Amino acid sequence: MKKKRKSKRDNKKLSNKNIETPQNKNNKTVKKKSLFKKVFSCILVILSIWSVFLTTWVVFNPNVSVEPSVLLDPNNPAYTVFTVHNQGYFNIYDVKFSCSIKYLKLPGNIHVVGLGEYTNSFSDPKQVATVIAAGKKYSELLPLTGMKHNKIENADIAIVLSFRTTKWFPWQRKTLHRFVATKGKDKKWYWLPQPIKK
Repeated sequence: MKKKRKSKRDNKKLSNKNIETPQNKNNKTVKKKSLFKKVFSCILVILSIWSVFLTTWVVFNPNVSVEPSVLLDPNNPAYTVFTVHNQGYFNIYDVKFSCSIKYLKLPGNIHVVGLGEYTNSFSDPKQVATVIAAGKKYSELLPLTGMKHNKIENADIAIVLSFRTTKWFPWQRKTLHRFVATKGKDKKWYWLPQPIKK
């Protein structure tokens, strides 16, 4: 009989433990809130790191394109205005516009061959844009000094842009934009964009 009484008491204790008191409810609520705060904090940290990474990538990897605009002399592609388009989200600064020659063919079967794969370049010191704002364009005449009075019969060149992504960034970035001069069926000259590695 004593054993049975003990078992009943034990059952009562167990049943009392299973009863959810207001204190137990408060503890569970606090635990849920702390877990939510931890998850929310982790999400904020991940988003912050991602935003910093994305901003850095956008600033230091600007989207800048170059394309031929106006051919001032239909008989001489050296008289061509090229346009630099800043398609990025930030301004670019101290933009220098130069030209590198891989190959030129002039009248009289004269061939001009560059020293390397667009390693040599020349420019006009005046052809510098202090700043090209995001979404804006900048036009400049092709800096083929000395070639303007010679009709080019064939050409393989690269427009070299050097610029800084921010005012305080000391190093300049360079981009190459290759073009080949081709005479169309309409007897007009066209600068066709080509990949650098070919």
